[in-house]
Amino acid sequence: MAKNQTNADKPKTKVKRYATRYGQHYSIVMIPTVTEVINGIAVTRPGKTIEFKSGIYETKDQSEQDFLDNSPFVGVDYQEVTKEISSALSAKSLSEKEAELSAKEEELKAREMALKGKGEKSNAQTVGAEEGSATGKKKEPKF
Repeated sequence: MAKNQTNADKPKTKVKRYATRYGQHYSIVMIPTVTEVINGIAVTRPGKTIEFKSGIYETKDQSEQDFLDNSPFVGVDYQEVTKEISSALSAKSLSEKEAELSAKEEELKAREMALKGKGEKSNAQTVGAEEGSATGKKKEPKF
């Protein structure tokens, strides 16, 4: 009673996309590489490492999806990209990036001015103290 399965009957493998919070370089070992000695000969069984490219990993492989979905690192180091988080991963427009950069530059200028203002005051105080000692006036210690 075996049915002939057509392509329409087969369950479609869904492509899943995962994103890491560590940016460009992140990988996770799915199957470790193992070297065994069999009859006095070293035999290496290759493992499998999942590497995120530009912080993203896409797969149709059901075993990879199961591994990534059940790993203790899911939700910590990476997570599946869904509609809720895909907006956070989408690139900002050029005008948004320029506006953000301008705001940061203004903040930096304000900080620099504040630091320069503090620096000039402290320099003026040291110069005044040095001038007082150069005139020969001695300050009496206060008890």
